[in-house]
Amino acid sequence: MARRGIKRKAPDLGHLPSLGDFTPTMFLRCHNQKEEDDETKIWKCAFEPSLENPDETTNLLATCGGKTVCIIDVNTQQVLKRFQDTDKYENFYTLAWTSIELAGKKKVNILAVAGEGAAIKLIYPSQLLMYATIRGHKKYISCLLFHPTLTRLLFSGSRDGFVYLWDIGIPDKAPSASYVPLLKISLQDSFGDALNLIFCERSQLLIAGAERGCVGWVVGDCQLLTPVRRAKVIERADIVFQHPKSKTQTIDGLINLPGDLIATKQVGSGEILIWDLTKHVQKEIKEVLIEPMIKLKYPQTSVKYLNLGFSNGLLGVGDDQGNLLLYNIQNVLKKHSEDEENVWEASNILEWPNIVNLQSTNTPRQELVVNTVAISSSHEYITGGTDNNLVCIWKRDEDVTQDGETEK
Repeated sequence: MARRGIKRKAPDLGHLPSLGDFTPTMFLRCHNQKEEDDETKIWKCAFEPSLENPDETTNLLATCGGKTVCIIDVNTQQVLKRFQDTDKYENFYTLAWTSIELAGKKKVNILAVAGEGAAIKLIYPSQLLMYATIRGHKKYISCLLFHPTLTRLLFSGSRDGFVYLWDIGIPDKAPSASYVPLLKISLQDSFGDALNLIFCERSQLLIAGAERGCVGWVVGDCQLLTPVRRAKVIERADIVFQHPKSKTQTIDGLINLPGDLIATKQVGSGEILIWDLTKHVQKEIKEVLIEPMIKLKYPQTSVKYLNLGFSNGLLGVGDDQGNLLLYNIQNVLKKHSEDEENVWEASNILEWPNIVNLQSTNTPRQELVVNTVAISSSHEYITGGTDNNLVCIWKRDEDVTQDGETEK
């Protein structure tokens, strides 16, 4: 269960504001027709953006794992739609939402999913209809990212060593029979897979957290790019963001924060770093040592591919013990001041509860890996996806306000 404000273990450990309590409301096994399936991995979950306000989310959660994509209503705890791919080799690793304007300024939400099949599938969530397929990568696709303002533009990172940029077009028009990338970016053999991507408009910088480092490319104004058969190829990274040394250089956590700040998680380091991108790119050198504003304490696990989630000042991440760690960093981000000597404890840890209504109840806690975390914009719901085919839904207790204070 949740526990309030973890006490500092030593004077040099910072204390973040508490968030109150959360209650586990539902643990769904919906990515396979067989309820006893405890092997399918849920790799990604994300809340649908609101069409009225892009900074808010709806109550619909998209999840992917195996051959299946699910749309779940976290309020009713019902699986509204299930899309199951016909490709027997498919295993979805990633998904991303975007809101696209149609004719007449009407907007719709589109979901892009991809994985082992090396193709991007575009889905209408309202009907869970796959209306287009984008092919181009030669190996599995590990990450997807829509441009923050040019919402038709989609970046995709693959095991083939490339990141492509696509224009997915307008969904109410006939889809292109053959999508052509606007841009190709090479990670070179030295960096391995791109595990996560972010795009920073101020610097026009695309950044990848990869198997062997964190790298960035200045891609310029994406609005000026046009599809050509031989797309421009960016061969080398413009900047390498060097993290403190650990047993591995794998950066499996990478996410944008307000104010041009970035959070990164390096496997095995025991920390999540928050750093100011603007200060680092101003150095105008190819390799930059990360100078964090603050450090967040995280278990020193060697397990890879544990993704960060963020919404409105709340950062979340799972671990290999079935826990969801929450960091209330809203006030820290507002101060925008450096405190790199302190390591800040998590505000809350949502511990794995006893589950009695599943056939597979004997999974040891130490083998419960929470791969992905998604947070609703209101902070009412925290969700996670596990290695044993569970979508976890936690709800904030009703007597707690959004900023974590208990109502009297």
